[in-house]
Amino acid sequence: MSKKVGLCLVLLLVFSAILTAQQLTIKGDPVALSAPGEYFMAPQWSPDGSQLAVGGGNYRGIYLISFPSAKMSVLTEETGAGFRLAWSPNGDAIAARVSSYENNTKRSQLVLLYLDGTRQALSEAQQSFRGVPVWSRSGEFVYLNSSKLFQPYMLSAERATSLAGELPYLKNFEIYLRDLATGTESKAGNTEEKVLYLEISPTETQYVYSTASENLYVADLDGTNNRNLGRGSSPSWSPDGSWIACMVTEDDGHVITQSDIHLYQAQTGAINVLTNTPDIHELHPAWSPDGSWIAYENEVDGRIWAVEIEGGER
Repeated sequence: MSKKVGLCLVLLLVFSAILTAQQLTIKGDPVALSAPGEYFMAPQWSPDGSQLAVGGGNYRGIYLISFPSAKMSVLTEETGAGFRLAWSPNGDAIAARVSSYENNTKRSQLVLLYLDGTRQALSEAQQSFRGVPVWSRSGEFVYLNSSKLFQPYMLSAERATSLAGELPYLKNFEIYLRDLATGTESKAGNTEEKVLYLEISPTETQYVYSTASENLYVADLDGTNNRNLGRGSSPSWSPDGSWIACMVTEDDGHVITQSDIHLYQAQTGAINVLTNTPDIHELHPAWSPDGSWIAYENEVDGRIWAVEIEGGER
């Protein structure tokens, strides 16, 4: 055997070992976190991993599920509250856009729902109030993705500081990079599709986004190095920023006929199919803060489940 061939074989074995080590699998059986006969949607882990917030049917209300005991409590029963809710970085509150109707007119507002039962309105109730809440990493303000303009909602004058840094966000379903200090912004990314979801990585070095055609992309924080990972929507970062969980769905034009959880490695684009279950429609995966669990909604039975991940962070 020549030295060149020998070296190639060694490199191949090393590369294969790396790929094997990077494979994540499900450990044990899925754990039910809600009871049969009730319908809940889109779980989101609290920052300490002690509970999940979920929306009720049609995203009405927010319910808290303790983990792993699965004890449930009601935070609010307001319309729309469960759609893309957002935990505060310290876990003491949830930002939500809630809606009400008066004389057949829908009005929405941005509110903070504290776990101690108190509430803070960050905006007035108004018509045509669009967007989903996102927290700044510092926890000093909340802003809305997919709104018509960028508006930081400061929690209080006492906590407010000078804004700084660059922030990718969604405006009118397009990605913009905003300089928080100057207020200047420019378009980022190179897709002509509508962008429906954007999430910044825990390391704040990249962001992932999904489009209306359910394609998944990842880019560096400044919008460069934009690359297509493949099919997927509703992405969720692993805590170390190395993996992205998403749902890959099929439909007949009216209803979902198949949905599974896929994992993409952010740097290489390598795919790891986590579930392959024709009779179970896993939706909206959410990675736990310690990386060892992924929670999801089963669209078939309306229950919230979690699976333990072999090879995840601990």
